[in-house]
Amino acid sequence: MMHERPDGTLIEVDVHIPPNARRAVLFDNGLGMPHEYWDWICDALPADMGYVRFNRPGYGLSTPTRQYGLERHFALLQELRETYTADLPLVLAGHSLGGYLVGAYASLHPGAAEGVTAVYMIDATDVAHLRASRRSELDRWSTQSMLMERVYAVAGLSAFRPAHNRHKTYRPEINRSHAAFLAHARSWVTAFQEYRDAMTYPELTVLDCPLTVVTAESNHGDNAAHHAVQAKLATLSKRSRHHIVDGSDHESLLSIQAHAAQVAEVIAGEPPTEQSGSERGQSAKVRRKSAEDGPAAGGAENREKELA
Repeated sequence: MMHERPDGTLIEVDVHIPPNARRAVLFDNGLGMPHEYWDWICDALPADMGYVRFNRPGYGLSTPTRQYGLERHFALLQELRETYTADLPLVLAGHSLGGYLVGAYASLHPGAAEGVTAVYMIDATDVAHLRASRRSELDRWSTQSMLMERVYAVAGLSAFRPAHNRHKTYRPEINRSHAAFLAHARSWVTAFQEYRDAMTYPELTVLDCPLTVVTAESNHGDNAAHHAVQAKLATLSKRSRHHIVDGSDHESLLSIQAHAAQVAEVIAGEPPTEQSGSERGQSAKVRRKSAEDGPAAGGAENREKELA
C-alpha cells in the first residue's frame, strides 16, 4: 500500500496490525534493500505482535528525493509510527544501515524514546567505523560495486547475476519482487546517496532504551573485529545484550528462514533489564533439529547445508 505524506510524496508501506495486537514493530531496511526482505521475520512474529515495514524515499515505489538525511528520516519514522501503531508499545528494529537509523531515532530525536519498549540493531552499521574507512580499499570496493550494479540494472543484466538473494531463499513471489527491486537503477542511485550520507552521520553515544544488538557470525572481513564493533554498540545502553546468530552471515540473518526465526524470537522476547555480555544461540526450531541430528558441525558447514 502507499502512504501519502503531507507534502504529497508517497511511501511504500506494508502494515499488519491485528485486532489483538499488544505491541508493534517498526522495521527499517538496510542499504539498498526492500522492505520485503523482512518477510521471514514477520512470518515468525507472534500473533499479538503487529508490524510496519516500508521503503525509504527512492526505493521501490516510494517517491525519490534529492535531499534526505537524518532529520527527514526521523520525521518519516515519527509519521509512520503515529499513523499506524497508535498507542501500542513500539519496538524498533533495523538491519545494517537501518539498525543505525532506528538507534539514532531513539537516541537523537526529541521524545522518540517515549513508548519504545526495545531497540534491535541487527548487524548494524557503525558510522564511526564507516567514516574511518573513507578512501580505503573497502570504500573503493563498495563504491565500485554500487556503480556496477547501476550499470547492470540499466543494461538489464541484474536478473542474471543479482546482487542479493542469489539463492532465492524467500517464497517465489518475494523472490520475484526482490529481483525487480534490484533491477531498478534508481535503487542503486539511492543506495549510493545513502552510503555517502551515512559517512556524515553522528556517532551514537547513549541510548535510553533496552537495546539488543544482533550480530552475524560471519562477515566479509575480519570476524573478530566485526564482533568487537558490534559488542561496542551494545554498550550504548545500560540495559543491553549482544546476541550472535550461529552459522549466519550479514544477509542470511533475514534471508535464511532458520536464522530469521531466531532473530524474530529475540525480537519477540523480553528486552534486557541490565547490561550483559555476548551470547550465542540458535532458534528453538534449529535447537530441536540439532538435538535430533546429534552434535552440530561448524558454522560454515551448516550454512552450506542451508543453501543446498
